[in-house]
Amino acid sequence: MNKIGKRKKMLFVYNPYSGRGEIGQALSDILWRFTVSGYDVMVHPTSAPLDGQSFISDHAGEYDIVVSSGGDGMLHELFAGMINSGSEVTCGYIPSGTINDFASSLMISTNPVEATETIVNGKVKAIDAGLFNGSVFSYVAAFGIFTDVSYSTDQTMKNAIGFFAYLIEILKSMDPRRFMDASAHTRIRLGDREYEDDYIFGFAGNTLSVGGMNNIVPDGAEMNDGLLDCIFIKTPRALGGLDRIRQALMTGRLDIPEIISAKSENVEIFMDKPVAWTLDGEYGGTTDHAYISIKNRAIKITVP
Repeated sequence: MNKIGKRKKMLFVYNPYSGRGEIGQALSDILWRFTVSGYDVMVHPTSAPLDGQSFISDHAGEYDIVVSSGGDGMLHELFAGMINSGSEVTCGYIPSGTINDFASSLMISTNPVEATETIVNGKVKAIDAGLFNGSVFSYVAAFGIFTDVSYSTDQTMKNAIGFFAYLIEILKSMDPRRFMDASAHTRIRLGDREYEDDYIFGFAGNTLSVGGMNNIVPDGAEMNDGLLDCIFIKTPRALGGLDRIRQALMTGRLDIPEIISAKSENVEIFMDKPVAWTLDGEYGGTTDHAYISIKNRAIKITVP
């Protein structure tokens, strides 16, 4: 235990309703572990969307470490709040959502007490953050047929059956009758490369998992290499193309004509109509033009 004169200040922001509310059951153990490890903890439970982001943005610089707990949406607020604050203090994350893509990518335990131990005894890793038309995101910006799954799936359903709720919705999204509605004629600039076609799905991110699936992330993805990992899926024009896409997503073998899989420092996307985007699993607005870039090693976070 640290001596009283050397105690540090921690800001702990958490979403009490995330996942199954498990963080509330473990809260006493979490705070006890932080306290005996030498931290004086300021606790802020969020009360509304973006409340955590706003609080972190306003107060991060007053603390030695900022810890958040919740799902991918809370992680989004942590990243945005930290970068908007201008503070460079270390962060910690206790996942308590349904899928927890980010935690999975960094091998952070979904057990709240084990994740707390990582914050106390783990190492600090600098990782990238993303920018979508100037707005911060933590791990993924995406559009198309899969992207409304995370924010349109009923929370009760998520809590009851977890990943399978997502999987069911994704499979529904593969109904060919939805292709025309979801499709947009799109011009994509990936560095010095340019592509143009009709696309039903695309993402640019900094993650090893999307919606609990590892197969759709490009091989060799790293979370601090200064590069976006990008996937774009063309609108299938025949059943053969649809079958190839399904097979590619199941096996992770993405080298087919219907899929672009690439890395780039930035990507610019022009569409023939406004489409809905998701940022870190939450609704990110509608636009027909997106410029997505990376902030290399912008966030310092504790990992196992």
